[in-house]
Amino acid sequence: MRKQIPLFSIFALLIGFSAHAINFSRVNVAWQYDVAFDVKMAHRVVKDEAGMFVFLKVSSDSIDYWTYEFLLQEEYESEAHRTIQSPSLDTLVDVNGQVLLKLNLNQVKENLLVVKFSKPEQFYYYDISLRIGSLSYPSIYPINEQRLPILESYINRSGHQWVGSDTLLAMQYLEVAPPADPPMADMKPLAPQVKLDSSFVFSESPDFRENYFYNVRKDSLATVGVTILRVPPYFPEYRKLNELIESMLYLTSEQEKKAMLGSKNPKESFDSFWLNTYSTKSRARNAIRKYYNKLENSNRLFTDYKPGWKTDRGMMYIVFGKPDEVYRSASSEEWYYDNGGAFEFTIISSFFAPKTYTLRRSRDFEEQWYTQIAAMRR
Repeated sequence: MRKQIPLFSIFALLIGFSAHAINFSRVNVAWQYDVAFDVKMAHRVVKDEAGMFVFLKVSSDSIDYWTYEFLLQEEYESEAHRTIQSPSLDTLVDVNGQVLLKLNLNQVKENLLVVKFSKPEQFYYYDISLRIGSLSYPSIYPINEQRLPILESYINRSGHQWVGSDTLLAMQYLEVAPPADPPMADMKPLAPQVKLDSSFVFSESPDFRENYFYNVRKDSLATVGVTILRVPPYFPEYRKLNELIESMLYLTSEQEKKAMLGSKNPKESFDSFWLNTYSTKSRARNAIRKYYNKLENSNRLFTDYKPGWKTDRGMMYIVFGKPDEVYRSASSEEWYYDNGGAFEFTIISSFFAPKTYTLRRSRDFEEQWYTQIAAMRR
C-alpha cells in the first residue's frame, strides 16, 4: 500500500530548498567501500512510461538512530539542490534493520539524487545517478522469488523473473572478460570486447547459465538494457581451486599462476606457494584469509558484467586495501590513502555497464604497485 511521508520514524524528510548543493569533489564517500560501516545502501533506477522510480535498500544495525533526506541536484558539483517535497514512497520491506523503498520521481529533471543520512555531527551522502550519459534507464528489472527487486548486478541462483514486458530479449555472453591490468601485463582495451554467444526470447523465469552474463532488453530495437552476471551460489566468495588460483593474479607473477594451474597436483602447488611465501603455516593461513576476504569484498562492491575482483577498482582494493578518502565527479573518481597513495579512475559508459571505472596510470603507479606487492608477500 502506498504511504505518504512521514513514512516511519527513521525518515525525517525535510521540505524546502537549500542554497548550496553537495559538492562531491569535496565530500569523502569512502564509507561506501567500507564493508564494516554501520549503514549499507543499494539501489536500482527504473524509467517507464509513467515516469522514473528508484528502489533503495537501507541496512543498518542502528537504523532507528539515523535521519534521512532526499536531495536533487543537476550534477556532482552543482551550485544548488532542492529537497524533495512530500515524496511518494512505497515501503516494500521494513524488518530486522532493513528497509526497501520505492521512491517515485515522476517529474524530476535533475540528474543526481542524493541520500543524506545523519546522526548528531555525523553526515554521510549516497549518490544515485538518474541518467546514463544522454540515455535514461530501462523500464525492465529482475525480481527474486519473493517478487522483490534484485538490486545487485549479479544473481547466484535460479528462480528469478523480470518485470516490465511480457517478453524480453536476452543476449548471452560467456564471462571470459579479462581481469584488470597489473603493471606487468599488456594493456587491454578500455571498453569490453566480448563475443555474443547466443540470444533468446523469454517470457517467464529465464534459464541463465553460470559464468555467463546477460544483457536483457525489451526487444532488439531497445537502446538500453540490464546486464546481469550469473554466478555460483557461493558468490561473492570463491571456493573452487581454479577460482582461487586464477584470482591470485595480483599477488603472483603470470608464470607462478600458470605453474599452479598446469601442475599435476594444483592443490599441492597452491599450498606450497603460500607456505613458501609466508614461511610458516600460521602466517600462510592468515595471509590466505586476508587476501580472499578482500577478494570477496571486491566482488561484493564492484561486480558489473564481470566479477568485482577483475575490475580496476577491485584490483586496487585487493592490493592497496579500502581507500581512506574517495571523491567523485560525473567523469571520474579519486582514491586517497593515509600513507600518501593516490589513484584516479576515469568513468566511461559501455554497452554492458552504465559506468565502467578505468584506472588512470600515473608515472609512479608501477613503483607503488611493486612496493605494495613486496609488502604483501613479506
